[in-house]
Amino acid sequence: MTVVTKLIGALDSAGRPGRELGVRLDLLRSTGMRYAIQRRREEAKLAKLAADPRRSAYRPIWQQAADELGAELSVLHEDFLQIAKDGTSTRVWRHWVPLDDAVTLRLALDKLAVHEIVSRSGLPVPRHHEFDAAKLAGARSFLERSPMPCVVKPVASASGSGTTTGLRTDEQLLRARLRAARISRRLLIERQAEGEMYRLLFCDGELLDAVRRRPPRVTGDGRASIRELIAAENARRLDPARPVSMPILRVDLDCLFTLEAAGLTLRSVLPEGQTIPVKTVTSQNRIEDNETVREPIAPELVAEARLAAGQVGLRLAGVDLITVDLRRSLKESGGVIIEVNGTPGLHYHYQVADDANATHVALPILRRLLEE
Repeated sequence: MTVVTKLIGALDSAGRPGRELGVRLDLLRSTGMRYAIQRRREEAKLAKLAADPRRSAYRPIWQQAADELGAELSVLHEDFLQIAKDGTSTRVWRHWVPLDDAVTLRLALDKLAVHEIVSRSGLPVPRHHEFDAAKLAGARSFLERSPMPCVVKPVASASGSGTTTGLRTDEQLLRARLRAARISRRLLIERQAEGEMYRLLFCDGELLDAVRRRPPRVTGDGRASIRELIAAENARRLDPARPVSMPILRVDLDCLFTLEAAGLTLRSVLPEGQTIPVKTVTSQNRIEDNETVREPIAPELVAEARLAAGQVGLRLAGVDLITVDLRRSLKESGGVIIEVNGTPGLHYHYQVADDANATHVALPILRRLLEE
């Protein structure tokens, strides 16, 4: 472990300001000042675009569902919408709908609680260990015993915030710990599962859609560095003509460790036509990286995911799982359920590679809301 890493890691004892400073310094030494300036500009532009409710991806999603049901949509305020039909009405805010209670939604955010609840039902979850951000002995022991790379994440977070994959060394663990500790002092270290990641969306036990979510990728042109390819992708996402729903692609530890495992850096130039993943966490992937699953899914696998949503108590649930084979149950394939999400993002099911054949998941959800 380098002296610089030890010094940065020591900032954890300085509280939240120290952790924020440590994470910034750690990233700065890997990316340089030029990227820091570029990212600040991208974040400012994204914030400005997101502040305009007309650019929200959710207004057209709910408008389309209302039109198909013959309902009337009205804007209460910005992204707060009211949809009415035949004397009944409901309200939505982006992907939030009034189906699940606040306690259940809070429970779903606690990854350790979800792991325990799901595993008690006999469903497979990743091997994991909870640890305090200030006490690394247990996490170090877990990492040393793991035959595969590990993941560190906050116990309570959403959309992959603070999650770092590909941990193989004690130095990587220390750096990932500091990043995750900005969100929560309670952390999880898990064995990284093999296979592809899928989101199965359920409403009251009915499978509405399944999406294959691949990691964020870039394609080389033989000239631009990976850093420049990421900047070009962000420029495309920040085009004012596009609806705002997907975050910018941020260079963080997950990005750096993913590239490192492939023998690459941000300065590497990819041959023309070569496509590589630049992160492992999928929350910042491209529209082209999401695919509606049209091939058959094993009924046993669907039943496992449905049971996970039911055990957490969610009516509307996005069950994230990793498997090498959708045609077999998780128990047979060695797959795992990694999260059971309340208020799951609906735009993932619309913003897919073949958007003309995307599943309009808001339609059955709105029908259920108006029925009640």
